Amino acid sequence: MDWEQTARLLADLAQHFDDVRVIDIGGGIGVPERSDQPGVDLGKLDTLLNAVRAEHPQLEFWMEPGRYLVASAGVLLARVTQLKSKGDVRYVGIATGMNSLIRPALYGAYHEISNLTRLDEPATELVNVVGPICESADVIGHDRLLPPTREGDVLLIANAGAYAHAMSSHYNLRDPAAELFI
Repeated sequence: MDWEQTARLLADLAQHFDDVRVIDIGGGIGVPERSDQPGVDLGKLDTLLNAVRAEHPQLEFWMEPGRYLVASAGVLLARVTQLKSKGDVRYVGIATGMNSLIRPALYGAYHEISNLTRLDEPATELVNVVGPICESADVIGHDRLLPPTREGDVLLIANAGAYAHAMSSHYNLRDPAAELFI
């Protein structure tokens, strides 16, 4: 998203309204989904928006950082409950699913997945991580490279601090994962 362009457009429009004192340029600050993706350059964003503010000192500029602030602050931990294969496709079943993290099912959101029990072991198996709800959408991650995983292992699903618990449900009469704060 081009926040500078949005800020300039809204500031120009605000000149037609005497009462406008605050411009909300929205949100959508990206959160890297994968460890090899760059994050937002906040210094550059600050420089761009400060230039717009200097041109319009009568206005306050607000931004909604939401997900950017909390996504990486939360993880979903789930115990492996079953392992199965269908042909060449391997599945790792976990104790919770789309009722605790609906984003992958709703819009294909990617969340990195790690096997905490086997962090020191090489990731050599390509698997689909699935929940316990008997629906094709109950997939937390497709084609994930994990170490050989066993029942009882604990998986970590990253970037679950935004929307996971807030969007969780008792779908199919299953309790969502507990929310704990440390």
